Amino acid sequence: MNPREYGVMYAAEEHHWWYRGLHDLVVRSVAAEHRHKGPLSILDAGCGTGRLCQLLAPYGTVSGCDVSDLALEFCRKRGLDHVFQADLNDAELGEERYDVITSLDVLYHTAVTDEARVLDSFRRALRPGGLLVLNLVAFEFLRSTHDIAVHTRRRYTRPALAEMLRRSGFTVESATYRHCLLFPPVAAYRLVRRALHRAAPEETASDVSLPAPLVNGLLWRLCLLENRIVQHCPLPFGTSVFAVARSADIPPHHRR
Repeated sequence: MNPREYGVMYAAEEHHWWYRGLHDLVVRSVAAEHRHKGPLSILDAGCGTGRLCQLLAPYGTVSGCDVSDLALEFCRKRGLDHVFQADLNDAELGEERYDVITSLDVLYHTAVTDEARVLDSFRRALRPGGLLVLNLVAFEFLRSTHDIAVHTRRRYTRPALAEMLRRSGFTVESATYRHCLLFPPVAAYRLVRRALHRAAPEETASDVSLPAPLVNGLLWRLCLLENRIVQHCPLPFGTSVFAVARSADIPPHHRR
């Protein structure tokens, strides 16, 4: 992503409704795994500025990796020591090392050259029956200036993501869109911004900015409501797609 976006993310992650809603959904999945298995070995692959690593610390030993030196500097500002630099295209994450791998808004990046290879690396790094938690941007028609700022290569649908995971040897436990209730205004906003966009790519800013406290609080409660709903049934559309998948007890070869 454009370098300035790391500072924006670091400033916003702790309080912004979008990050809080996503992190709440991830923590719910990891907490459920912790209840069954006890302390977990967790990797946040593409950890950005590190807020999720902080939130997952109560559930075990958490490591984070990111390709960006700047992102890792922000992680260390948060007091995170178990972070390391890694390019997920060719990183050696180990064999059967982690109980949980989280990877939020990473696979869609222009720097990722082979999604299947990265997913295969995740599967091999997970212990048998380990959990993979993904969040990715949804629907190509929502492509906008935000995608320019964060270097989006592609956007996904829920069926496409589920099939990609299945082919990489995962069993999909749940897959849902997110921000269904906010979809109409967000889609309209994105399309207008795209139509009016004039800035050069390196000067383009993302959509991330902290709203007024009242608005931020309202949107946060809306996220919590949707997070409770998706525990029982998937949402039919949204601006993101969220999946929880499990590695096979005996890791298979790629299914084609």
